[in-house]
Amino acid sequence: MSTIRDLLQTAKLKSITLTFANKRLEQIYRRHDLIRLRRQSRIALLVGSILYGSYIIMDFLFIPPQHLIKALYLHTMAMMIAFSVFAITFTKYFNKHHQPLLMMTAIFAGLCLLGIMSYLPEASISLFSAAIILLTFWCHYFSGLRFINATAVGIILLILFNIMFNNLQFWTLFSINYFVVSGNILGSFASYIGEKQNRMLFLRERELDSERRLQHERALHDRLTGLPNRELLQDRVEQAITFASRQDQVSAGLFIDLDKFKPINDIHGHAAGDFVLQEVARRLQHVVREADTVSRLGGDEFFILAENIQTEAAAVTLANKLLQQLQLPFKVSNEITIDDVSASIGICMFPYKNVTAVDVVRRADHAMYDVKNAGKSGVSVAKII
Repeated sequence: MSTIRDLLQTAKLKSITLTFANKRLEQIYRRHDLIRLRRQSRIALLVGSILYGSYIIMDFLFIPPQHLIKALYLHTMAMMIAFSVFAITFTKYFNKHHQPLLMMTAIFAGLCLLGIMSYLPEASISLFSAAIILLTFWCHYFSGLRFINATAVGIILLILFNIMFNNLQFWTLFSINYFVVSGNILGSFASYIGEKQNRMLFLRERELDSERRLQHERALHDRLTGLPNRELLQDRVEQAITFASRQDQVSAGLFIDLDKFKPINDIHGHAAGDFVLQEVARRLQHVVREADTVSRLGGDEFFILAENIQTEAAAVTLANKLLQQLQLPFKVSNEITIDDVSASIGICMFPYKNVTAVDVVRRADHAMYDVKNAGKSGVSVAKII
């Protein structure tokens, strides 16, 4: 399954629709943008409704009295639709259908506006045409509609206007079309650039977040083996202590120090030594359970956190399995096979009174040195007093 980092590395923006070619990345962007879009749409619907409602003053000034009630009815219908969509912004339905809802609001407002204009004397129609331009700007700059959808609304309203008012005088129709088309062009360019910048900014922010997470992961993992380092281990031991105390479980920490590792570097070189450390990490991970943590503390020292192992005997059994794996030959190359690697393992069972993560590692370390002092290649359990 691809990661966010993989998606960002292959991100491609379609030049016309301004959607990401990768569908999963497009979904991530839309979820990311939803909170802003919801807030912006609510404000746009409220402010747009107020401005739309204020246009009623123009009705009283220019519409003949016999058509005034019809015009007021159209105004009211458009505002009711806008307030209905405003209410829907508080529901989950808006999450998936915000673009059709906003488009419907804009188109219906435009239809009502054109209907009102149909009651005007021809000399007054040009005064109301400015409202179409304002509605176009509302779509592009304020509503939350995507560039492609706002442009579609502008084109639909332009076509409807020309169908309804094709009987106007040529120069009147031409001048209104000129300004409406110009408003659409300016709005389209502006919303195109704005949406593209938002999407590029989204990519940049995600790239930075991905890089920060990667650096954080690297800071908490050993570069050579990829295992958790001492800092991450301490955090996991602290969590295991808390969980074990609450759930009345017994866990174990196993401190592993390789025997006879220094001669490998001295005789075969550091490349061979690195190979052995990497193979040790792989073998340890192969033996333990999936929920256990294998970490490298540094040099040839490793530590295993075995949670909910319950008994000391089970911890010793695990340690002996680890020893068996480490005693198998390490084939570095066709010419180099190392068969004298072993390990000393110290075990600390916990929880116990006043237990801490540092103390668990320290006690397991001391138990490991008991094995070293007794001749190496064995297991010792720390005595809890």
